Amino acid sequence: MSGAGHGARRRLAQRRKARGFTQESLAAHLNVERSTVVRWEAGKSEPHAGMRPKLAEALQISVDHLAALLTECLTTAATYAPTAAPYSDGDTYLENSSDVHQDRVFHLRRVLMGAIPEIPPGTQPELTMAVARTWDLFFSARFDEMEQILPAVLASAFTAAEVMKGESQRQAKISLAQLLHASSNLLGYVAQEDLAALALLRADNLATECGDALTRAAIKGSHSWLLAKGGMYDDAAAHAEHAAAEIEPRLSTATPRHISIWGELLCYAAFAASRVGDHRQARRYLRLCESAGTQLEDDYVARPEASNVFGHTSAASFGVINETEANRPQAALELAAAASDGGTGIPPTLLSRRLINVAQAQLHNRDDAGAVATLRRACSTAPEFVRHIPLAHTLTDELMARRGRQQLAGLVDVATHLRISVQPVGTRP
Repeated sequence: MSGAGHGARRRLAQRRKARGFTQESLAAHLNVERSTVVRWEAGKSEPHAGMRPKLAEALQISVDHLAALLTECLTTAATYAPTAAPYSDGDTYLENSSDVHQDRVFHLRRVLMGAIPEIPPGTQPELTMAVARTWDLFFSARFDEMEQILPAVLASAFTAAEVMKGESQRQAKISLAQLLHASSNLLGYVAQEDLAALALLRADNLATECGDALTRAAIKGSHSWLLAKGGMYDDAAAHAEHAAAEIEPRLSTATPRHISIWGELLCYAAFAASRVGDHRQARRYLRLCESAGTQLEDDYVARPEASNVFGHTSAASFGVINETEANRPQAALELAAAASDGGTGIPPTLLSRRLINVAQAQLHNRDDAGAVATLRRACSTAPEFVRHIPLAHTLTDELMARRGRQQLAGLVDVATHLRISVQPVGTRP
């Protein structure tokens, strides 16, 4: 933290202390949570308009003076430096990992809403590298790192898209669209669906403006996933199917990038169709996915599209989902067995997600021990990612409910990793 930033935060805290308030007592006086006061003083959020007169009165300063202090705190907080240390007298600005996560999301929200800090524009090679690195962090399930770098990376891309001219500007806008696309995927997994939708909207507008049909189609795939995540399965299927039809390739002549984006869209369409019970239609989509997959090498290190990891493994994973949803767990497990974990450099998120789907099929097939073993493997493959998958929690809860009837080695480890409360066998909560 800079000296100026430290001073700004100190001044607001000192005013509170001069009035005899701790963070906790001021929060109680204002009928808010202590964490709210913490974030005001850290420059991570602002009191709403109705709260400001009450806070100013409590601190015995004018509303204008309060506004100046708050603005100074917000401005100095915008450096994106991690804040962690408590003040020596016990006041805390960001108290735990949850607060750090909220702090990073706050900065990302500000950038997505148009509050772009003054950061030098990135060069096109820098932006290209940033796109690749951002997607690599996502597919490696290193969400903390991704949250940390995104605000500054996006700000640099936004600035470049404004100051560059001609073809350089177009390329900068495409890079910005791809970075926004990556941001939306992260935000969707960390339960920030409103921000994810905003990032996708901005990304789609940029790709449309630049006339980049394939980048736009990849973005539409994530939009379909976000719709499905919100339970809007019919809309998700229609959205993915329409986008796939718009870019349907000639498999004999299309580029690998074209085929992979098309195949990914068909996977999303199949997923949404399976969720509404149209398993026959889902299988039609998946047969097309298989045709697309045969055109691609299972080399994920050299995948043709940074935002896309479509291939045999992803197609089989969606097939496992469909057969399980159709109450055909044995067929789902046969599909899983036929699909290799392989390919060179398969991303941990893709492998972990596939393993969770297999665990669901095993559970439906009454192979509880196998489901536990598969969930343990998913947790070890992508520890941070698995915690964000509702299905992993649902399966673990169901297995925990059966625990009294059988010993399931490793189940407590899975539940602990997912932060699910573990009751001793034979006891009631």
